[in-house]
Amino acid sequence: MAWTTRGLHVTLGALSALALSVAASGVLIAQTATDKAAAGSASAPCPGDNGGLVLSPGFCATVFADDLGHVRQMVVAANGTLYVNTWSSRYFKSPPPRGGYAIALRDTKGTGRADVIDRFGVTSQEGGTGGSGIALYGNAVYAEENGRILRYARIAGEVVPSQPPQVVVSGLPLTGDHPMHPFIIDSRGNLFVDLGSATNACQVENRIANSPGVNPCIEKQTRGGVWRYDANKTNQVFSPAERYASGLRNAEGLAFDAEGRLFATQHGRDQLYQNWPKLYTAEQSADLPAEELVELKAGADYGWPECYYDQNQQRLVLAPEYG
Repeated sequence: MAWTTRGLHVTLGALSALALSVAASGVLIAQTATDKAAAGSASAPCPGDNGGLVLSPGFCATVFADDLGHVRQMVVAANGTLYVNTWSSRYFKSPPPRGGYAIALRDTKGTGRADVIDRFGVTSQEGGTGGSGIALYGNAVYAEENGRILRYARIAGEVVPSQPPQVVVSGLPLTGDHPMHPFIIDSRGNLFVDLGSATNACQVENRIANSPGVNPCIEKQTRGGVWRYDANKTNQVFSPAERYASGLRNAEGLAFDAEGRLFATQHGRDQLYQNWPKLYTAEQSADLPAEELVELKAGADYGWPECYYDQNQQRLVLAPEYG
């Protein structure tokens, strides 16, 4: 099998002019000092504690909204409405929200803090569990909810969609270690959705010391990659046929550059030391593997689980489960 050589392994330096950050249960607005000065009096002052964050010199942050639940991803509309998706997962215990898991937020007073916070979508009483992905395309907001991607029509003058949603894709896998589904939509309506792996490293026994890898890793037929659907269509059903790229354990972050190229951040495998204590030290396991930024190409395989990127050697190395 041939794996795609990683295109980019970067250290993030300067941030964009205005960045939205996700806190534990809220949303923070981060600015550079230059941006803040340019904004003048319309910009809310940054407190000394930066909303509880530790930031590099020249940056400051304010709390835009708090107590929203487990915030996953967000998108800003041209009219300034911030749409957020939240999730109730197996990893933590928190009370369900009073309303849907998707949220629309507005700052109508120019204070830098949301004064309109309205929930919409499927509620926990209706069996909803929320989701990760959320995006804008055409005149609609798209949101993941419990293994589905739903489309809500946006009507002029409405902050919260009033019409019931349409199902764009259903049947996205919810089992295993990574049941989240971040997604992104390009200008033509191609909807790219991440299906994280069901296991850590496709072992015969997941996360068990010295357990070998399943060979071949059958899991990759339905997990560990990015799938492509059509945001213009409804009632599409998940299947292996729509796989766009493979070998990605968990491609949480998806973005297009100015030329329309699709990039993903990959969350690499865990537990090198815990699963292979004779091969790795705890210090090595804390540093390996690299978390990668890759350019996605149709049909490409980026190596998981058979290999991972070692930033010290600056190359792909064979994973112990397959060595």
